[in-house]
Amino acid sequence: MVALIVSVVFTNAFIISSPDENTRFYYSGLTSTLTIGVALVICVIQVYRYKRRVEINASVRLSNRQFPYYYDNDKMHFSICLFLGLWFVAQFVWTFPYQQAAGAWIADILWFIGYASFGYFLYSLYYHFFKMEHEPLVLILIAIVISTVLVLVLDIIVSILRLLSTQPVDFSILLVTLVYPVLDAALVFPAVLIFWGARKRIAALKHAAVQQDRKTDETIQRGAGRASSSLSQSLTNISSIWILLLSIAMILSAIGDTGFAFSTAYGPESVQRDVWIWNIIYNADHLCLAAALIGYGSFFSFRKQDSRSDSKRI
Repeated sequence: MVALIVSVVFTNAFIISSPDENTRFYYSGLTSTLTIGVALVICVIQVYRYKRRVEINASVRLSNRQFPYYYDNDKMHFSICLFLGLWFVAQFVWTFPYQQAAGAWIADILWFIGYASFGYFLYSLYYHFFKMEHEPLVLILIAIVISTVLVLVLDIIVSILRLLSTQPVDFSILLVTLVYPVLDAALVFPAVLIFWGARKRIAALKHAAVQQDRKTDETIQRGAGRASSSLSQSLTNISSIWILLLSIAMILSAIGDTGFAFSTAYGPESVQRDVWIWNIIYNADHLCLAAALIGYGSFFSFRKQDSRSDSKRI
C-alpha cells in the first residue's frame, strides 16, 4: 500500500509540476499510457505464474485441505489480458495522434471492446465464486443505488450539452459522452459485490473458528483446528485486499470518466484544458489495478460455488 501511494504521487508529480498547459497535457497522456502499460505487464506475468502454479499443483496432486483452492479458466485469463492490451493501445492512440479525429474514434472502439472483455472477467469471477453470497434483494438495492447515481449524472451532462449548444447536439459527441459512465456503472456493480462477498467470507471464517474452538476438547485437536482456520482466514484476508484495490480501481475509473464527460459537454477547449486533471485520476486507477493484479492468484483462491452450494461454503 505504501508503494502504491508513493507510485501515485511520484507519477502525478510530473503532471502537476509541468510549466505550461501543453507540457501538462503531454505528460498526463504519457503517464496514463505508461501506467496502463505497467498494469498490462504485471497482468501477463501474474497470469503466467498462476498457470504454472496450477500445472504444478495438478501434477503433484496435493490432497492437503489447507492448501488453497485454484480455479483455472483460460477464457478469464485471456479476457483480462485482452482488456489491458486494448486499453494500452487505445490510450496510446488517443494521446499521441489526438489531433486526428479518426484516431480518437479508433481509441473509443478499443476502449469499448476492452470494457466488454473486462466485464466478462468480473461477472465470471462473481458468478463462479460469490453468486451465493448475496440475497436477491441486496442485488436489487445495489443496482438501484448505482442506477440512481448514473441517471443523475447523465441527466446533468445532457442538460449541460443542451444549454451550451446553439444547435442540435451531434449524436457522436452525445454517444461518447454518455456511454463511458454507463459502462463504468456496469463494472462497478460486480466489483462491489465481489468485495462484499469476500468480506462475508472472512466473517464466516471467524464464526467457524469460534464454533470449532468451542466444540474441541483435546489440546492437540484444538491447536490443529485453530491452525487450519487461521490459514484459511489469512488467505481470505489477503484476497480481500487485492479485491479491495480492484474495486477502488473501478470507482476511480468511473470518477475519471464522469469528469471527462463533463469536460466534453463544455466543449473541445475544456477537454484540452482539463484532461490532465482526469488523467491524474486515471493514473491512480491504473496503478490500483496494477497493484490488485499482483495478487491475481488470490482472486481464484476461494471455493467455487454452484446452485447447490451453501452460502457459507468456504
